Amino acid sequence: MKTNKFRLLSVAGLAVSALLAAAPVLAHDGYRYGHVRYGAPYFAHPGHRVVVVRPAVVYPVPVYYAPAPVYYAAPVYPAPIAAATVGGAIAGAAIGGIVSHGRPGAIVAGSLIGAVVGNGLAR
Repeated sequence: MKTNKFRLLSVAGLAVSALLAAAPVLAHDGYRYGHVRYGAPYFAHPGHRVVVVRPAVVYPVPVYYAPAPVYYAAPVYPAPIAAATVGGAIAGAAIGGIVSHGRPGAIVAGSLIGAVVGNGLAR
């Protein structure tokens, strides 16, 4: 950077920093009334507003007590095993045994899939 530009930027930086340092001096408290031409401006503080808040009046509310609700538990019965579920398991085991040539894993998987499909058809 050339020397002339450096000096110009240095002077501009000093001016900006002086303006920032003097910014609190420009602040004033209150509102400005009057004009600068006719003398020094004067500042006034507007009157404080007084707000009166009345407390809320609470009257006692009658309280009604109701008896606690009575709940009866319904009897729980185990779900019967549907014939469709058993038939689906047997059919799935047979199909899995035929397709896989007697592998036990395929027979078990076929019986489980057949039971699920048979249970779904029974609904």
